Order: sequence, then structure tokens, then C-alpha cells
Amino acid sequence: MNSDFSDQRQSSDQAQSFQNKNVIKPVSGQKEITKIIAVSSDKVLPADAAQAVYASGFPVTLKETCYGLVLTGTEENVNAVVQIVQNLDKNHIFVKDRGFPAGDPRRCRAIRSGGQRPGFYTLHAEISKMGTVGDALDNYEAGVEKTEAEWPSRPSSFKIEGYIADEFGKSKKKPEMAKIIADRIAAKKGAAQSESKTKAKKTAEKAETSKKTTAKKATSEKANAKKTSAEKPAAKTKIAEKPSAKKAAAEKSTAQKTTAKKNNGRTSN
Repeated sequence: MNSDFSDQRQSSDQAQSFQNKNVIKPVSGQKEITKIIAVSSDKVLPADAAQAVYASGFPVTLKETCYGLVLTGTEENVNAVVQIVQNLDKNHIFVKDRGFPAGDPRRCRAIRSGGQRPGFYTLHAEISKMGTVGDALDNYEAGVEKTEAEWPSRPSSFKIEGYIADEFGKSKKKPEMAKIIADRIAAKKGAAQSESKTKAKKTAEKAETSKKTTAKKATSEKANAKKTSAEKPAAKTKIAEKPSAKKAAAEKSTAQKTTAKKNNGRTSN
């Protein structure tokens, strides 16, 4: 009995030693949030992050996962715990918001008969890149000189299918697949060559049509120029003829008047 009492007292003393005076006790109806803490560190494991949460004494709901932690609680308490965990390795521990608390029936796999958690593939893709981001942050803080990244060239589809054909060719179970893929590559190459020839032919035809159109236009302009130069002297001649016709008309009128006077004189006699 005495030993049981001493054990209980010791556990009570330990609980008091972990008690945090800055803990904000949740109030009924207070807003709660959920955050994901993704650990991508060589020094800190998800279990270490969980122990830090327990030691903080903040009243939050904690779920330990393979990638880190899921925390649910009041906004003040969760943010305080997140700060404590991130201080363990700030450049390699990342945080993102989650719309549902841990165990929510809308996301619980036990209710949905297993399977991947919705959003798992997105989270997996993000976590796979966090090591690179963390290293970049470490280099930035250390003042490491920036270097230009060397990106690998993208292989053509023919090259990729060639790799696949080689792999199938090594397999004893499906040797016929190597022949099928090789035939596909040959057909694609033939189609690509045919398309290239057709394109070159169209380009040549377009250039020839443009050349003929230009020549025809030049011939037409030359003919119009000759026609215009031939019509100009004729116009001058017509203009020159106008005064002589006028003079002839005036002389004719004068002659008519003279004839009329003579006739009048004869009549009077």
C-alpha cells in the first residue's frame, strides 16, 4: 500500500513539474483549429516532436503520424505548441492548416473501410520536397553563395519508349512486348519523317506561289505603266486640236455674216 501511494505521489509531482503557467485554458465555444506538423529532419523524429508537445503541458489533442503530428485545440494553444516544436529544428519542420480535426468521420478511414486518407498524395508530394527546401534555408542562413541549377534535358518520347523496349527485352516473361514497342517506335519515326516531308513540301509550294504572285504583279504594273505613257501624247493632241476647231467655227460664222450682208444689198437695189 505504501509503495502504491508513493508511486501515485511521484506521478503527481511529475505532472506538476510539466505544468506550464502560460497555458491558456479553453473556454466553452472558443474557436478550435487543426494544424499538421510535418517533420523532415535528420535530428528530430515525429516521436521527439510528440514528447515536446507532452512536455509543454498545453491542452491540445495530439495524433502522432509517420510524417509528424496532427494538433487540434484553441488557436492560441496550437500556435504556441507549433512554435515549441518548430524551435527543435526550424528549417526542417513545416506546418500547414488542416480543415478537419483528427478522427473526424468525414476523413476517418475506419468509417470509409480503409484506403488512403483524402489529400494523402498531395501531402506526400509536399513532404518529399521539404528536405530540399530545408537545405536551401540552411544554406541561406549560412550565407552560402548561390549557384545556377543544372536542369537535365527532357528525353524524347522515342528515347523513353526505347528504354521501355529494352526493359521488356530483358524480361523472359513478356518478350513479345519488346517487339510491339519497337514496331510502335518505328511507326512513330516514319510518321514524324512523313510529316516533316509534307511540311517542307508545303513550305516550298508556298514560296513558289508567292514568287509567281510577285512576278505577275510586277508584269501587270509594267504593262499599266506603258499604257499610261502611250495615252498621255494623245491627250495633248486633242487639247491642241481644240483651238483650231474654234477658229474654224469663228471663220465660218464670219463668212455667213458676210454672205448675208451681200444678199441684203442686192435686195435693196
